[in-house]
Amino acid sequence: MQGGTVLVILLAVLVGGGLFYLNYIAAKRRRELFAGFAAQQGWAYLPSDNTLAGQWSGTPFQAGDNRQVRNVLSGAFNGHQMVAFDYSYQTHSTDSHGRRTTTTHKFGVVVVQLPGALPHLEVTHEGIFGGAVANAFGFRDIQFESEQFNRAFRVKADDERFGHAVVTPRMMELLLARGEIGWRIEGNSLVGWDKGAHHPTEIMSRLALLQQIVEQVPPYVWRDYAGVDPRLRQPPLGPGYP
Repeated sequence: MQGGTVLVILLAVLVGGGLFYLNYIAAKRRRELFAGFAAQQGWAYLPSDNTLAGQWSGTPFQAGDNRQVRNVLSGAFNGHQMVAFDYSYQTHSTDSHGRRTTTTHKFGVVVVQLPGALPHLEVTHEGIFGGAVANAFGFRDIQFESEQFNRAFRVKADDERFGHAVVTPRMMELLLARGEIGWRIEGNSLVGWDKGAHHPTEIMSRLALLQQIVEQVPPYVWRDYAGVDPRLRQPPLGPGYP
């Protein structure tokens, strides 16, 4: 019996050590992938920078604990300052038998600096139940003339008038065609995110989408809400753009 117990312990140690090694190799290869990609694009690369976890609010930030920012890319993308990174946090639960489970939630995040600070606006997918159920529970979002868009997306804004000014028919057309990530205007940042680890090709695609979103914002919105002319050179980098 004792021999069997020792064998089980040895097997557990071997399996645990093997998993640790595989995770180490995978993380090392990912660092090398992103470092090489950053060099190709002329961007800066940092293996980690957990201070970025506190730069923005809302999804996927400010949830759980053990928040980590890895594989940070920063630089210029088509005239826009950007930062992209792997983000993760952990949540914990305990079942009826007292067994504790830790879940790691992973996201790919891309952020583009805006020409000026704008009011808060968030656009996400409706999810599996759609807007009708959410609205019934009081989680109301802004409604637009396009029912197809209303069924596909939730739009939340502190200022509903601002929400309608930004989400124009052309913006809706863009998002219906390729609105694959959630995004949020937060001050002078346009934050985009999706669940899971992203690949360099996805980063480029998502940055291109964020650039299109910025370009779809009408000029009068920049003048009236931010007091800037988006055609002029962007201001110096603010917090969150290393």
